[in-house]
Amino acid sequence: MLVEWSILDIFQACLAPDQDYRVSCVALRLLGFLLKHDTNIISSDESGDITDVWQRLETRHPTILDFMIENTMGEEAMTRYSCWFALEYAVKSDGGARWLLESGRCADMVSTALKDTSTYVLTAACRFLVAIIENRSVEAQKITAHDTLLDSLLGSISLYKLIHAMMTDQDSESNRVAGLEFLWMTTDSRSNRGAAFLRQSQLLFSYMDMLMDDSRLVRSRALDILCILLESNSNPLSILGKEPSLSEGMELDKSDDQAMFECFNYLLDQDVLSLMTLTDSLKALHVATGILDAMIKPLSQSSEMHGAGSSFKNTILSTVLWTIQAMQENIKAEQNIADHISPGKVVVQGEGKLAKQLNQPGFQELIRTQSWAKPSRGAASRGGTLPKTVVLSALKALQSLALLFPETVKESTAIDIVLSILFDQKLCSDQRVFKACLTTLPIVLKTKVQNGQLLDEQLFASAMTVILGLLRRSTIGSTSLRLILTAIREFFADEILGRILALEKIGSDLSNALDLKLYDIEWDIRDNVIEFIGALFADGGPDHGVTWALKHDLLESIFQKLSDEEAYVRAASVHALEAVMRDSRGWKGMCSKNLDERLSSQLPSLIKDSEAFVRRAVLEAMICLASERDSATIIMVHGTNLFQDAKFMSRLTLDDSDWEVRIRACEFIAAVWAHCLESGGDELRSSKRQKDSYLPKPSSSWFYDIRGDKILVEATQDSSRLVRLTSVETLKKIKMTIEEQLGSIVTEYEASVRSADEQGKGLTGEYTGKEPTSKNSSILEFYTVLRSLDFERLDATTSMEQLYEEVLNVERVEDVVMEEAEDRNDGNNVLDCY
Repeated sequence: MLVEWSILDIFQACLAPDQDYRVSCVALRLLGFLLKHDTNIISSDESGDITDVWQRLETRHPTILDFMIENTMGEEAMTRYSCWFALEYAVKSDGGARWLLESGRCADMVSTALKDTSTYVLTAACRFLVAIIENRSVEAQKITAHDTLLDSLLGSISLYKLIHAMMTDQDSESNRVAGLEFLWMTTDSRSNRGAAFLRQSQLLFSYMDMLMDDSRLVRSRALDILCILLESNSNPLSILGKEPSLSEGMELDKSDDQAMFECFNYLLDQDVLSLMTLTDSLKALHVATGILDAMIKPLSQSSEMHGAGSSFKNTILSTVLWTIQAMQENIKAEQNIADHISPGKVVVQGEGKLAKQLNQPGFQELIRTQSWAKPSRGAASRGGTLPKTVVLSALKALQSLALLFPETVKESTAIDIVLSILFDQKLCSDQRVFKACLTTLPIVLKTKVQNGQLLDEQLFASAMTVILGLLRRSTIGSTSLRLILTAIREFFADEILGRILALEKIGSDLSNALDLKLYDIEWDIRDNVIEFIGALFADGGPDHGVTWALKHDLLESIFQKLSDEEAYVRAASVHALEAVMRDSRGWKGMCSKNLDERLSSQLPSLIKDSEAFVRRAVLEAMICLASERDSATIIMVHGTNLFQDAKFMSRLTLDDSDWEVRIRACEFIAAVWAHCLESGGDELRSSKRQKDSYLPKPSSSWFYDIRGDKILVEATQDSSRLVRLTSVETLKKIKMTIEEQLGSIVTEYEASVRSADEQGKGLTGEYTGKEPTSKNSSILEFYTVLRSLDFERLDATTSMEQLYEEVLNVERVEDVVMEEAEDRNDGNNVLDCY
């Protein structure tokens, strides 16, 4: 392929000096992908059929390689990034490493890129260095080009010292972030070579300094590195420089479990303890919770670690809960709700130094006092680490514990702690904390489910009582309400919790609370409640949520809001009822309450709503009723007064100011056509259905009564391309339907046309075959119009390419007009007026 398509020759042409730099960037990145799939660089099971890319570059296209070296330090950041992208895959081959070594430019390139102002260039250069590290020789006696290249970087620019200097540059946050970016990529390689490099470089020996950096970005990146290191390495302490001094024999006998046991002990009793004893630093407390969170996943990957696994789980969980409790003020909840919250003082479990320190009398109160003390100066007074930041980190750790160790969380007071946060006015004034609590609550509650049963139903009832207390607050905002309703949806989605919520008294209390919110003075409160009820039915929602909504007659409540004074609420009500209609369970519930007929009779009048988004919603619901639930009869009969106005549908489809309304009007007309065609084929179908009903039989002429045939044809000339497209596609389908389902009528009609042509009389719309019915006459007249339409021309008016071409032609005409020669005598008499 390389030879047949002359790909490398094309690349070389793209790198010409006069070429646009964006073209060069695309060529270099494509070259990088070719090198990535070169079978001579990586194993054949990971590559395609591309071979000898590097060999051809080195022997026949050296100018491309020279361009890559020169432009790693060029002016355009995108060009620099593209060069490093290609070099990352080039250096993976022995030939690429040798070429870079022989060029003598690699050291300057790397040192410049690590200090580049562009994050993209820095990231690409770090990946380049990691590629060199990952391709070093495994055998100590065998020295490859990658070993020599890395040694040259270590010697010429002192790579270790360069990275360390960047990490400790207190004058430049960007330099510290750049150094950590390299360490993160090396750690994220999760390989023995990367671990050996980190151990030899000793760059992570000062990890605590990075974790306590003043920059939040640096601290976050350092925590990411620690988390990956704990997950991927069997002996993290050796890389962190904290490994206990052991004899050589003990080192050889030490298992992975023993190494992780020592690591966890050190992190808890040394690092976390030292951070939490800094009682005047919330930043230290935040980092401590981050370390605890980083330990959770590695703990799930390890075995029992000599029987200490359960102890570590309990220590981490109790420390997280202790920290959350320390960040709370002495809350005062409503009396009826306070009875359901009894967390008590959390006792940190374990026998290590951390547990002994945190369980000392008065230590938690000291942390609480210091956390809420107003800082006089420093980073905290300028918006630094706040108690809510610590709580967010602790809740994140609690979620991980509940998902990975449900048996451990089940025995704790985690639910009471989370519920108590919800009544802390200062903490929950931040929507992020409120959201984190409501997200954590369902996860923690599910730990109480075992063998298909809820172990403590009273606890779930207490949790719902607290949530209902929040829901009933008159001061609750729309955002908070949405978060609460999202948590309730999570309860309904669970098989056990949803069943209890749907069938027990707490479900009745919930429906009463929502009924009150449907009449709140704030329209967005009403809107959120309606959306919540509709979402229970959307996409085949949980059975318990649907059962609860039908049991408490919430569909009637939504129906009443169709006449709400706020347009957004009216639109939300229509959308919610549409979701109910699309769900088979919801549709049965509507029919049992006669809501299907009431809704169908009310929708036509809502088409006249002053807001376009309401009209869109109404038309979508009418389309659903007509096409999916076969209720076009009710719509058309109850909308007779409306549809008898021949100009109404015309105005709606052709003259409405909103083009999306016009599209949906075309779709509704198509649904009416399908309904009329079906009812015309079997007139008795509806009469059997309506034997005991007052509803009239469907009429097969409704499509023509609303002038659907003429409106669709006129819509092909609409100013909106999408309206034209919808109408043209609809007419095509109708024409095809007429030809397929009414074949005999069409055949006789075409025979009459041919006979008239042979006699030279022509056919002026009169049918010369058998005496047609009124319905067939209308169809044939419509079919005559359809045959006369030039669909190729209509398709061209809906094509984007055609529109672009028309615009370009207009521009060309304007250019020609502007280029016309001006009259040389123009202006000769400009002073005559004076």
